[in-house]
Amino acid sequence: MNIKKIKNSILKTSILTKNIFKENEIDKNIKENKDIIKKIELNKNTNETKTSHKKNETNIEEKLKSLSKKSILKENTLKKANLREKEYENYKKKCLNYSIIISLFVLLFAWLYLYNILLSFGITLIFFIIIFLISINIPIIKHKKYTKKLENDLSFFLTNLIIELRVGKDLLSAIKKCSLETESTDLASKEYAKIIDLIDNGLSFREALTLMNNKFNSLSIKRTNSNLYNIYQHGNDIFGLKKFSDELFLRQRIESKEFGGKLVVFALVFIAVSAIVPAMFASFIIIGSYFMQIQFSAIQIFLILVIVFPSIDLLVLITINSKTPLFLRK
Repeated sequence: MNIKKIKNSILKTSILTKNIFKENEIDKNIKENKDIIKKIELNKNTNETKTSHKKNETNIEEKLKSLSKKSILKENTLKKANLREKEYENYKKKCLNYSIIISLFVLLFAWLYLYNILLSFGITLIFFIIIFLISINIPIIKHKKYTKKLENDLSFFLTNLIIELRVGKDLLSAIKKCSLETESTDLASKEYAKIIDLIDNGLSFREALTLMNNKFNSLSIKRTNSNLYNIYQHGNDIFGLKKFSDELFLRQRIESKEFGGKLVVFALVFIAVSAIVPAMFASFIIIGSYFMQIQFSAIQIFLILVIVFPSIDLLVLITINSKTPLFLRK
């Protein structure tokens, strides 16, 4: 019996030792597998960082290439004037030609008057840069003026559109009717008639509105189009559109009141420049020549009275016209 017990104990101990060895081997294998997984993850991370660095480098290179291809002036005019690259290049050539022709005339007159080649070339170069910069920015000024006129016409277009929607028409037919009625006099009607044409050619209403938003970088136009798209999606709920058109009319009323306050000052300046200052100048010449040594030739007095003072009057009138709101010019 004792021998059997001893044998059984020996067997149990051998089994336990085997299990312990197996567990140790399993732990070693698990540790090795974990190390392998960590190495794989590290390799993946390094590869991902390398690929991300490569992508960033390629993006930076592409941006640098695009910046080198397109100048800042070109990008500015293409965005703000809504021109294509071919149109911009043709217009740029015209501006260069006009600037060169005018600069040649300036060079000729400067050389005849100064008899100094270097000074006349310097004056000509300054005139060339100024003329070129002014002429290249003319499309931006025109586009800004057109956008302001369009914003001015939005209020009247929206009131007509709200009336048509209240009658019970759907949005597209209401826009079509309003745009056809006042297309000849209203810029907003012209632009929304173009949107109807785009929809007839296969574009969706949303795509046509996004094209208009990109064409005119105006907050009022974007708000109008967002209200129109909400009506197109959710039915003829015109509360938001009516509220926005009331805001436009209120803004015009505030602008007209502000201009009324400024117009008094402009009128006083115009009266002073056109009547009081020339009379004082004439009396100063007549009386001052007796007491002081002030001598003006007849040609100088004629040029001052005929060219200088009327040009100042013209500048005052131009500033008044530029400060007048667009809806008051009609």
